[in-house]
Amino acid sequence: MSKEMSEYWQGRSRSYSNGVKGELAGEMRPIWQAVLSSRTARARFAARTAGRTPCVADFGCGPGMFSILYAAMGCEVVAMDYSQNMLDHAAENARQEGVFQNISFTCGDVSKLPFPSGSFDVAVCRNVTWILEDPERAYAEWLRVLVPGGKLLVFDANWYRYLVDPETARRRDEDQNGRMLEGWDEEAQATSDEERYCEELAQTLPFTHILRPAWDVQAFERLGCKDVSVDEDIWKLVWPKSEQDYYGATPMFLIEVEK
Repeated sequence: MSKEMSEYWQGRSRSYSNGVKGELAGEMRPIWQAVLSSRTARARFAARTAGRTPCVADFGCGPGMFSILYAAMGCEVVAMDYSQNMLDHAAENARQEGVFQNISFTCGDVSKLPFPSGSFDVAVCRNVTWILEDPERAYAEWLRVLVPGGKLLVFDANWYRYLVDPETARRRDEDQNGRMLEGWDEEAQATSDEERYCEELAQTLPFTHILRPAWDVQAFERLGCKDVSVDEDIWKLVWPKSEQDYYGATPMFLIEVEK
């Protein structure tokens, strides 16, 4: 990602961590746990059958929600983020959850991985690919470090499409209408200044101008993947009603890829 975007998330790390703490303590935690578990069950089973503890990479881990959930399943987790502040919060959250010993933390660019090929049984990310300057390069790297038969889960949305698409902007205005996101503490949300700055940065990113997830599927096919599927309704399962109402103009999707 760009230096400016990296610095933005450095500054947002505390409020973003507050949001993740709320999710871990909230009603959606068991739903997220079930989704992550079921979608990667075969890959984790294959690792255990081979006599290995399943190894999971959480790319762009932020404050560590997915890392914590997989560590709680008994997996070895590598949590990677470009922001050291995010990693510090992830480590703190993992200690509070009692799974710190199952997670290692790596600061770096998720498009240039320091890991050998075939290092992981599972790779996951949430709300990460939209900020990347070269997402296809990142996808190639993530596939490289998976074992054959490994599973990649990409959760994301067309987050800033409202900046370039009038219909999305209209629907977003109707949904939000100057309201705060219900159920989220103010300290877990971006300030108005932070949001305006992020919009400026988003204008420069490729995924703001590309309708997804169709592009992603084509990218994975270009990379030689045969088993690619999309769940465009996953947001109805993993978001509480308040988030569905607030972010309905840009719903979360899930891309599943088996190597």
